[in-house]
Amino acid sequence: MLALFRRYWDERVSYEGGMALLWMDGLLLIPLIMAAFFYPWEALIAAGAVLLLSAVAYEGYVLWRKRHPFRV
Repeated sequence: MLALFRRYWDERVSYEGGMALLWMDGLLLIPLIMAAFFYPWEALIAAGAVLLLSAVAYEGYVLWRKRHPFRV
């Protein structure tokens, strides 16, 4: 079963698409930079909130995986 999943993964996932992810992140970053020119405190608060929520979500996932290990 794992070999089947690995074959599907190799067929369907391209490792050359990392640059596309960077471009999408750039598309999200440009409006934030433009907003920072006109609303610096609000843009700083929004960026801080996104970073804080991302860190909380990541740490929550890490704690969840520690308490619920993957079983095959």
